[in-house]
Amino acid sequence: MNFKETSDIFVNMFNEPGQQCRPVGVKLIPKGKKIPDGTKNPDKYQGIPWCEAVRIADENNEVVVINKDNVGCPAAAIALGLVDQYSTEPLGGVRKYTDMMSKTASPADFTKGFVYACNHSENMQFALFGDDDTGRYESLGTAQKAIKGMVSIQPDIMDAAVTYTAQGLDAIPDVVIIAVNPKQALLAIQGYNFLTGSRFEMSTIGIRGVCADLTAYPFMEQKLNGSFFCLGARAVGGWGGNLLGLGMPFSIFHTMVEGMQRSRNGFPYGAYPE
Repeated sequence: MNFKETSDIFVNMFNEPGQQCRPVGVKLIPKGKKIPDGTKNPDKYQGIPWCEAVRIADENNEVVVINKDNVGCPAAAIALGLVDQYSTEPLGGVRKYTDMMSKTASPADFTKGFVYACNHSENMQFALFGDDDTGRYESLGTAQKAIKGMVSIQPDIMDAAVTYTAQGLDAIPDVVIIAVNPKQALLAIQGYNFLTGSRFEMSTIGIRGVCADLTAYPFMEQKLNGSFFCLGARAVGGWGGNLLGLGMPFSIFHTMVEGMQRSRNGFPYGAYPE
């Protein structure tokens, strides 16, 4: 099955018109490779974070191209392999995430922990919420520990990341991202485990929820992963509070959908309470 066929089956399994559970594809474009036809000029999406790009693709059925020149968040640029994580040159122009700071942080400032531990490291120029901002981690050491566990595509080998629905672009994705409520996530996991018997293990920390947890991790580890999204995805990217995310290689998505089909009489979704 191609991406559209698999996506249609997935959505129809829930039989919930109006419920948001449309799979979103991600195509990572290595340097020197061509971006698929059917995309719009990246300038249209200047300064938006990757998490917001995925939401726009999901909700508006748009094909969104994010590259080094338009990505709105250096953390996402690092995770997606668009910039060198140790670059000391801030990303110029309009960037939705770093525009919240009094001074623009470079990718290196993220990697060294200065952004996430802005209070403890005395780098309040990188604070997002004024003088009382605690930062994302209490100490620089805690920030470094957290960053070490955030999967990134490094070195910077990618020219772009394209996010789209199956209706927007006819291409087999490298990664599939699904925003679902807990009840929908249950059926999806049950379907995958029907064929594999594997336990679902999430690796998430509340930072870099879409770029690292749902994109880079499934791509690098070739595994299914989940995330409750993150500060950026919720407060900047606009993801709804009742949703969580699942990210996986297309091959795993295919297995999940096949398992959902074959196990539908053993997991009566319609009987699950709201």
